[in-house]
Amino acid sequence: MAKKATLNYDFIAVFIIIFIASVGYNIYQNFQYRELYTEHVNLKWSAQNAEANVVYIRKQLESCKNGADTNE
Repeated sequence: MAKKATLNYDFIAVFIIIFIASVGYNIYQNFQYRELYTEHVNLKWSAQNAEANVVYIRKQLESCKNGADTNE
């Protein structure tokens, strides 16, 4: 007697629910990743701008100090 492989409807329903939940969670993670990556890039630009401003201000301060030394 040959064994029959049968699928239970409950198994199919659970499988479909788990599959849909998995796809939904992956879409959610992708959305979160994009949002965090955009925030990361914006913060990197802000940090680079702040660093450039510090360098510019230091050079201005040095030029003021050197200018004050020559006037005395």
